[in-house]
Amino acid sequence: MKIQLWSIGKEHDPYIREGIAVFQKRLQHYVDFDVKLIPTVKQAASLSVPELKKQEAKIIMDLLQPTDYLLALDEKGKMMTTIQFSDFLQQRTNAGTRQLIILIGGAFGIDPSLLQRAQMQLSLSPLTFPHQLVRLIFTEQLYRAYTVLNREKYHHQ
Repeated sequence: MKIQLWSIGKEHDPYIREGIAVFQKRLQHYVDFDVKLIPTVKQAASLSVPELKKQEAKIIMDLLQPTDYLLALDEKGKMMTTIQFSDFLQQRTNAGTRQLIILIGGAFGIDPSLLQRAQMQLSLSPLTFPHQLVRLIFTEQLYRAYTVLNREKYHHQ
């Protein structure tokens, strides 16, 4: 299974880029993983929030393949423990998922059309985090989940 973390927004700050690189390198032992940054919509400041979200959704929909499993990170999504998340990854692998896309939406969230396309919605926390930190946190959680699946001593229960 290939996993891609897609995020709408600006490039990583150096400390974020370094942190993601650490976990990307560790993840290469378990899974094909990549981070894809999708630039913000041109003239976003002149658009209404609903129109901005619609335009972001169109960009994402054009990039998605019909067979992609879309997991949308959304504040109203399901919350999971690390163990539950590792089980989810194992289920996706067992089901033959070729590509898992994890989507971090734009500054105002994800358009309802994309949430409907998503096979799953996941919430990291009821707290609000900057998008760049979510990229780093999620990359670390992905690594943590794979260490759980491989019974390695990274995650403590």
